[in-house]
Amino acid sequence: MTGTQRGDEALKKYDDSIRQDNLIGQWSFEPLLDAAVGGPTPRGDAHVWPWKTTRARLAEASDVLGPAGVGRCNLTFLNPGITQGPPGSTHTLAAGIQIMRAREVCWSHRHTMSALRFVIEGNPEAFTVVDGEPLTMDRFDLLITPRFSWHDHHNPTDEEVVWLDVLDLGLTLSLNQAFYEPFGEASQPQRPCAAESQGLRAKALRPAWERPRLGRLPIRYAWADVTGILDSYGDTAGNPYDGLALRYANPVTGGPTMTTMDCWVQQFVPGFEGLRHRRTSSSVGFVISGRGRVEVGDEVLEITPGDTFAIPNYAWHRLINDSDDVLRVFSVHDIPAITAMGLFYEEPVPTVGAHPAPPVPGLPHHPVHRTDAMLEPEEVR
Repeated sequence: MTGTQRGDEALKKYDDSIRQDNLIGQWSFEPLLDAAVGGPTPRGDAHVWPWKTTRARLAEASDVLGPAGVGRCNLTFLNPGITQGPPGSTHTLAAGIQIMRAREVCWSHRHTMSALRFVIEGNPEAFTVVDGEPLTMDRFDLLITPRFSWHDHHNPTDEEVVWLDVLDLGLTLSLNQAFYEPFGEASQPQRPCAAESQGLRAKALRPAWERPRLGRLPIRYAWADVTGILDSYGDTAGNPYDGLALRYANPVTGGPTMTTMDCWVQQFVPGFEGLRHRRTSSSVGFVISGRGRVEVGDEVLEITPGDTFAIPNYAWHRLINDSDDVLRVFSVHDIPAITAMGLFYEEPVPTVGAHPAPPVPGLPHHPVHRTDAMLEPEEVR
């Protein structure tokens, strides 16, 4: 036996002995540190869940569960590369599709997981109640359910309603911060009049006598409004990495959609070939219209309308629209959570919130005062 072997054997024996006292030597973490050189290994796989398959499976689930499955007829998209820890589509986000049958009410409850609903098959008469406020569930509307908000879903029509669910499940469970509470009845009380609406208070005109509420707002982003704004941008708007990417901003603070998740709508013109990039955040995308492909590392994901796909954290990726039609994608990112920990990082260049808004046109070339005089910090180039 060599001296090295004797030393290794002695160290192993020592490691085993200190475990009895619930201790571990820092040298045991060296493999973890070595693996982190160059950044984290992406957690999970790049994966696509085809709409044709998932919609058919959802219909089967509805038949199998029957009336007993009210409120729980939901299929979660499981990432095949995540075999340990909380189940989900990425290591922090759990996406899935849920169906609400005709004349059905999905009972009221709340939880500390932040959640959102992007309506795929909607109806202007269907609605979700969030903390007493009804929010219409029309096609491609986005409804947010902030952490620990009471919510229930209602479908008074004769048609099915289907939506994409996304929750920060992996993040919340990993931090052991899950709370859950059923309301006790199918429906919660609704606010008696529009004047009490928190959603109304998120608009431009607000009560001067009240302290503004900055978070946990029951907000609906109507698709009709979104398309109007998308159409206002030219074909060249955006950047070569994300295309035209518009954030669903908190209407009061201007910040991310929710404290842990940010939602985007992205538009890619025909012929768009995105540049490869990566972020320490992960994301889930849903194809609203058009087709294309997502290249993640060596994987190529073909995407068509209704498909949902996952991009792991810190994975090199790009999106390509090689069709003749505009490609639109709804995407959810865990950027706010990663940013709050000071861990958000992009390569090869910063793109998220990295540039000032366009300057005021027609300013004099030789102003009397400094060019940055009286400007807000975010306006200074």
